[in-house]
Order: sequence, then C-alpha cells, then structure tokens
Amino acid sequence: MPPRTPLTNESSFSPHSHENYLGPVSATPQLMCERIVDAIFPPRSSSESSSKTKTNLFNGDGDDDEKKEVLVYDLGCNDARVLIAACQKNSNVRVVGVEIDPLAASNAKKNVQKMNLEHRVEIRAQDAMTVTDVHRADYVFLYLLPKGNEKVAKLLRERMNDRCRVICYMFKLPDDKDDRFWSKRLMKEVAFEDSRKRERKGVDSSRYNRIYVYGSKRETERREKIRRIVRVGVAVAVGIVFGKLKLW
Repeated sequence: MPPRTPLTNESSFSPHSHENYLGPVSATPQLMCERIVDAIFPPRSSSESSSKTKTNLFNGDGDDDEKKEVLVYDLGCNDARVLIAACQKNSNVRVVGVEIDPLAASNAKKNVQKMNLEHRVEIRAQDAMTVTDVHRADYVFLYLLPKGNEKVAKLLRERMNDRCRVICYMFKLPDDKDDRFWSKRLMKEVAFEDSRKRERKGVDSSRYNRIYVYGSKRETERREKIRRIVRVGVAVAVGIVFGKLKLW
C-alpha cells in the first residue's frame, strides 16, 4: 500500500482561477486504487496463468502486459497512489504522473521516494493540457471532474496512439455532438457499493462510484467487426428459418 503523505502545508495554487483546472486535488480512495489497477492488470488465477488467454475486467485484446514494458499516465495524479499501486502490481510497468498543484506534486515525489520507485515513476509538476508525449502511453488514468474529462477527452483524441486504453474513475468521457467516439470505445462500466473497506456496510454509492474502461482503437475495431459478423449470421439464420416456413 502506498504511503500517505498528509497535506500539511497550504498550497499556493489557486485552482479555480486556472484556465485548465480539471478537478479537485482529491486522492483516490485506497480500495479504488486497487480496483483501478486491477482494471489495468487484472488478477490472474493459476489456471489463467497457464493459459494463453488472458481474462480482463473488460474484453481486452489479450496482450500479455506482464511480459512487456507498459507505460501508464495519470493526468492529475495527486499523491501518486494509483501509480505506486500499479508499480507494485506489475514489475514491468513504468508510470508518469502529471499534477498541476505544486504541493500535491511534491507530496507525490516524496511518496515515490519512500517506496524506492524513482527509477520507474516520473512525477511532473505540470498542467495536464500541456503534456506533449501522451502518445507514448499504453494506459491513461483519469480522476477528474466532468469539465476536466471534457477537456482531456479532446486532448486524447488528438494525441493518443491506437493501442492506448483509458480508465476513468467516477465520471465518463463525454462524446462530441457529432459522433459517439467514446461511447463506441466503452468496453466496461463497473459500479461499486463502497469506495472504502468498512467493518459495517455504508451507504450505497454505486450510482457515482464507478470505473469506466475504454478500449483502444484496435479493440474497438475488432469488436465492431465481430458484431457485424454476428449480425450477418443472425440475419442469415432468420432468413433460412422464414424461408423454410414459407415452403411449409
């Protein structure tokens, strides 16, 4: 579990006056960190490990991310707990955290140092909208306000590569008025009753406490191809059945 560095000093950053304010400086609950990382690197049973087929939280393309270097970007990483959890989950992952609040970025760097992960984690005190190398990412994680998701969604459409997957916590990525770009890529939406481990059951927060998994361009195209094949198969089957009924 990543260490928690308390925000003991008041930040001089004024988010609401910043042009690219994307969301509150709010850390992801630890239980949700684990679930988010599972969306990137799903748990594998012994039977799954011996099989070439990899099960995923969503129907992914079967790439074995445990055998290749994977690059994860967190745009608005706060104290870096999601990125640290990702490194702990997979020894081949490298991560980049971008945080506009200087104090939060400083706390993130301290947490990374405490976990001795400086060689695998890069923390940037930077405006996420000015990131120019997001095209390198295999995964992008977002925990932002809807307005922030709207801005980043446009950035990702312009710059992400064809293999990139996007994981969102809490809010969906919005579509433009003219198309359903993100809706078509939504592979899985998972709701959770609680975001924290409790001895007693708390209030059901599944209405808001959700993880959205968006597949890569390759995965989306593959899924659409399969759907077309299924539709054609169903149409042919229905035609055959009705054809036989007419003959009777």
